[in-house]
Amino acid sequence: MKRLSLLLLLLAINVFALDPMWDMRYTFGPDSRPSPKLGFGIGARSDFGDDMLFPVNIVSSITRDFDIGAKLDLNSYDEMDHIRASADLGGRYRFNPTMYIELDGYFGLNRNNASAVIFTYGHEQFIAKCFSNLYELRAGFLDGATGEDGYAKFAAGMTPTLHFGKVFQLRIEIITSASAGHLTDDFMIDIIPKMELDVGPARIRLDFDIGTMQEKNNDQKTVALYLMTAL
Repeated sequence: MKRLSLLLLLLAINVFALDPMWDMRYTFGPDSRPSPKLGFGIGARSDFGDDMLFPVNIVSSITRDFDIGAKLDLNSYDEMDHIRASADLGGRYRFNPTMYIELDGYFGLNRNNASAVIFTYGHEQFIAKCFSNLYELRAGFLDGATGEDGYAKFAAGMTPTLHFGKVFQLRIEIITSASAGHLTDDFMIDIIPKMELDVGPARIRLDFDIGTMQEKNNDQKTVALYLMTAL
């Protein structure tokens, strides 16, 4: 825990804006738990200004080891109140209860909103009964992930989690990413504290994205609320 606290302190000194590729998935963030037979989610994220994101998703477990899902993102993103829309279709195969691979197809639904393909490997380790750490490695391709003229973007994240029984979790998601072709301009690190409450078949999660203005990266501070439930 001392080493983890030191790592968080060092990262907090140099925090960049959240890489949009990290949101290109059919779920609302990294999660090793299996999907319900049929589940629905809705959320809202604000940057404390005019920019609002409204994601809606549906997930399903086809077999014990295979999940699929779709997510629609509606984002108001400019002074003219234009709406940017995107969709994600994805699937996840679970090798065991704590290890999975995922494939997401991200489709921009506006003419100026590019598409992407994202590959993910995830693994959760329970260090103690009340403490776990979820690791993810991601690779993104096409302009939606890499930007124009980029080759590939790579991201890595870990999410230390304190479990208070099966009802409440405290998480700190730590993300870093960079792309081949734009390594200097694209390098980012982000820290996102999260709180999640499980109430019966429903899960309520509150996220805080903390960013600091840096050269060649935009300042971003957001708060998000998500509701996910089995149907």
